[in-house]
Amino acid sequence: MQDFLIFYAPFIVLIASIVAGFWISLKDGAVTKDEQK
Repeated sequence: MQDFLIFYAPFIVLIASIVAGFWISLKDGAVTKDEQK
């Protein structure tokens, strides 16, 4: 379990943050489109 946390946890956090960023940007798309008008 310790090896798993050391080697894979950073990648899991990185992927999760990228996915969360895309998801938040997609949800926020309507707001940014309105601001550009």
